Amino acid sequence: MNNFVIFDNGGRTLDRFTIINKETGDVYGCSENPDAPNGAGKFYGSCVEHRIVMSGAGWRQKLPGKSVIKAEVDNYINNAKLDPDWMGKEVDFNSLPANVRQYISHLDPHIRAEEYSEANIVFMSRATENVSSGSGTR
Repeated sequence: MNNFVIFDNGGRTLDRFTIINKETGDVYGCSENPDAPNGAGKFYGSCVEHRIVMSGAGWRQKLPGKSVIKAEVDNYINNAKLDPDWMGKEVDFNSLPANVRQYISHLDPHIRAEEYSEANIVFMSRATENVSSGSGTR
């Protein structure tokens, strides 16, 4: 899980853990048990969004280069480390509760297809059938 930096605010908020993907700049938040009915697991956006350029008629996005993404993510993480009251303190992946580690492992964009849950495979196959048959929504 070298692609993620995790901050823990000690339980001050429901979304106790803030997870930052170092490759993409995506920021997630989750509680101690994100899969529980009263838990939280949410995508908050990207810390690189302000660098996305709109082109054409304003509907096409041009993503910044990898070096710009890396610089923005590094800056975001450094600011979080400098102000522990913002997101909390950085924690090691192995010190997290098992539920949070599992949630983070599903956020990895490099997950192998054989690791998808059966529910996700069924959902994805139905979505593909709907699009190929022309019954998907647009």
